[in-house]
Amino acid sequence: MRQIHQILPCLTSGDAIGNHTLEIQEILHRWGYTSHIFADDIHREMRPFAKPYLQYKKYSSPDNLLIYHFSVGSPVSKLVRTLPDKKILIYHNITPPEFLRGFEDFTYEVLKRGREELRDYREVCQLALGDSEFNRLELEEMGFKSTGVLPIIIDFEKYKTLPRLSIVEKYRDDYVNLLFVGRIIPNKRQEDVLLAFYFYKKYINPKSRLFLVGLNGIERYDFMLEELIRRLKLDDVYFTGKVQFEELLAYYHIAHVFLCMSEHEGFCVPLVESMYFKIPIIAYKAGSIPYTLGNSGILVNSKKYEEIAEMIHLLVEDSNLRRKVIESQTQRLAFFHKSRLEEILRKYIQQVVG
Repeated sequence: MRQIHQILPCLTSGDAIGNHTLEIQEILHRWGYTSHIFADDIHREMRPFAKPYLQYKKYSSPDNLLIYHFSVGSPVSKLVRTLPDKKILIYHNITPPEFLRGFEDFTYEVLKRGREELRDYREVCQLALGDSEFNRLELEEMGFKSTGVLPIIIDFEKYKTLPRLSIVEKYRDDYVNLLFVGRIIPNKRQEDVLLAFYFYKKYINPKSRLFLVGLNGIERYDFMLEELIRRLKLDDVYFTGKVQFEELLAYYHIAHVFLCMSEHEGFCVPLVESMYFKIPIIAYKAGSIPYTLGNSGILVNSKKYEEIAEMIHLLVEDSNLRRKVIESQTQRLAFFHKSRLEEILRKYIQQVVG
């Protein structure tokens, strides 16, 4: 077998799944395989890297291995089920649609359909991988017989790129900068990040800022967050929208604490990025977060905002605690080393193709 291809519903620049797909392709090319990426929705900047998914019919063969990145309901699912190729499904998790109920009905229906489509793959793929143990357990509970874990592959060499200096120079001062990175969406619970920041800023350190870095666009949720900020009379909150890579690096460079209150994550790449940049992490124990953090960072079991604010203060002021937390995160970072994950990928491919 010299052809291993990948197919997915959407290929987007800067997206964790898209980056993972590109990293796998680079590895497959290095191993000597012919490997193309096919997608339904190919964003403009990614068009040089992918082909329309219907073109895969010309490549399909029982001698091929096809890797299907499953993350949402899509017409891609219908095509892949009909193909004779050997198949590995990589499950990136589907946000439970209930999080979007009342905020965005179209997305609610897409997510609901996606979970229904996933069940159809129990007898279709030779191997189903979660990108976290959380996802693998869900596959197992659904009835997938052969499962495994392949974490998101990250090329840490890219993080050595020079950050956007204008941002670093503007915000590297005597303020404490709190950071959360992720799409502005109800399951990530940015409102809880705002409430924890409120208690920290009002009662502990008025010289503090919060950066919420990520794409917005769910109008009702955006409005809810804006209304909460007005009601709390909260200053120094920055919604950046989608940022370029150099800008993202800049926000990591200036951050003192990474604060995650998300209630559903399939993997959460920003946790690993925070490990790399040696930013202590406070995160709510939900979804894949405890599996991604392992024994590192600080997990909170309940959203007691006053206590979370006190923990932020300790991480900023207690150098010994901060050092211990960062050391635990640095040890955990080794788990995600690219060379290690390459060998895991190799093992799974050999398992399917013999």
